[in-house]
Order: sequence, then C-alpha cells, then structure tokens
Amino acid sequence: MFGAETLLMNRCENEELYNKTVALINDFKNYFTSHNQTIYENPSPGNKKGGISTLEDKSLGCTQKSGSAPVKGVLAYGERVKTNGLNLLSAPGNDLVASTALAASGAHIILFTTGRGTPFASPVPTVKISSNSALYKHKRNWIDFNCGSIAENTAEDMSLEELGEELFRYVTDVASGKKVKSEEAGFHDLAIFKQGVTL
Repeated sequence: MFGAETLLMNRCENEELYNKTVALINDFKNYFTSHNQTIYENPSPGNKKGGISTLEDKSLGCTQKSGSAPVKGVLAYGERVKTNGLNLLSAPGNDLVASTALAASGAHIILFTTGRGTPFASPVPTVKISSNSALYKHKRNWIDFNCGSIAENTAEDMSLEELGEELFRYVTDVASGKKVKSEEAGFHDLAIFKQGVTL
C-alpha cells in the first residue's frame, strides 16, 4: 500500500482504526529499513514488463481492489479476523505469502486477480481471475475466470454487471464445494513470512 495508503486511511471507520492503519504502514516501512532494504525496489521485473512502472502504480492497484467500503478492522500478521467487512492485514506483497496470511486470518476463499498468471495455489481455494483474455486463453488449465472482456470492451462481451453476476455465481459454487483448477490439479501451496525481507 506504500504510496497509496492515505486512500485507505481516509476510509477508516474511526480514529482508532486510522491510527492502527498508520502504525501498520509505518511498522512495515521500519521492517524494510531495519533490514537495509530499499522500499522502492518493488515493483518486480514482471510487474514492470506488464506496465507497472512505480511502487505507487502497484499500490494504487492494491488499494483499488479493496473497493469503496469503509475500513472496519486492521490486523497484525497471523491475527484472526473478528469484524465483518473490510479488514487490512499486515503481510508482504508476495503472492503466496500474502495468500497464506489471508488464509491464516480466516479467509475461506481468495480471489486472486492476475495479468501475468502467477502460478500458485494456497491453503484455501484460490480463484485465479485473469485481467486479459490472452492470458486466459494461454493458461486455461490454471486460470479459473476471465475478466479480460471488461478491458477489451468488445461488442459481443457481457456488460460489467453481467460479468460481475457470473463471477458471483462462480464464487458461490466454489463456496459450495466446486474445486478451482489448482485444486483439480492437486496443488496446495503455503509460504510463511520469514525473517528478512520478502517483496
């Protein structure tokens, strides 16, 4: 969230949550500096190849995925969720470490949007959602749902509302026991937040 954190701070439901969000950000920055790491080494080479040029670009994408709901909780790494609604969780941006942290905090399903097709599973069903149709066509055995038509805006595609309804139905099916593609292939991965810096 570095560089875009104020968007979430401004959505905190009360001053206590605001202060916890500020502490979450500052603690994570201190974690980087205590290991003599430059925060701005992120985004990764893959991010840059995909068009993300700065840490702020990446952070804006991260915060945008939270929607517009107010922040109802701020969790330390490994802390279980206690409050319904949008909760911020302290974890690195690494896909698998972050997804494992979400599962440890109580997430039952993870919706993972990707433009590059990061190949991983997590301890809970991880719905891989492609942001472009080329990725979906290239990795049909890995990507569960294609949202590329929204960006491509072709005449035969569904509207945003229709595609949203289809995704909702798919997620409901997964919540009811349908296996995502990584589960069908027998994959479950796990990675913990270890000492040292994980980008």
